Amino acid sequence: MTSHTEIPPGEAADRLAIRELIDAYAHCADRRDAKGQMSLFTEDTRFLVFMDATAAEPTQTLRGRESLAPVFDNLNTYRATTHFNGQSTVTLDGERARATAWPTTSASTSPGSAR
Repeated sequence: MTSHTEIPPGEAADRLAIRELIDAYAHCADRRDAKGQMSLFTEDTRFLVFMDATAAEPTQTLRGRESLAPVFDNLNTYRATTHFNGQSTVTLDGERARATAWPTTSASTSPGSAR
């Protein structure tokens, strides 16, 4: 883990912007705003889904913004969801950044639903 005694203002701003992006993702998800969620990603995005926290490999890998539509649309099968954003790790490298977030999601289904 990186030890910071002082963070330059530009780096602090980048880290805050990334955290706000993670929060915007959860906000859009809980409001069923699939188009808003998709707009948070680049056209050439690579989106990894881990359904098993112990797995080394992702359950699913999606490529391209348009490939996200069915995943985000699937949230409509739930009556309500709440995404709690926990820890996140951000690595900055010049003009590039890599972030990993660990959200916890609570989902409520319609009465009588099999989910």
